[in-house]
Amino acid sequence: MNQIIISIFTLCLVACSAHQASAPEDSKRPHKQDSYSGIEGSIQKQKDQLYKTNQANKLKCQDARLDLVNAEAEGDLNLIRQVKAKVQKLCVIEK
Repeated sequence: MNQIIISIFTLCLVACSAHQASAPEDSKRPHKQDSYSGIEGSIQKQKDQLYKTNQANKLKCQDARLDLVNAEAEGDLNLIRQVKAKVQKLCVIEK
């Protein structure tokens, strides 16, 4: 009897863990390939380039925000103004 209960429990765990929601399209990482062929390849190459560009922009924005925190900690008003302008330029909020 215990073996049946354990088997049913194991089967339920395996069935539940097999179904996972797919990640949203924006968070997909680029394919790791060097060559693209055909129309689908061209489309995928553009998606991969867009993903890489967005990731680079996010990193630049994060760096600018950290620079702003450091400038505010130092209290240098000129540096704060410069870094705020950099943050506004790099951290574009998409609507």
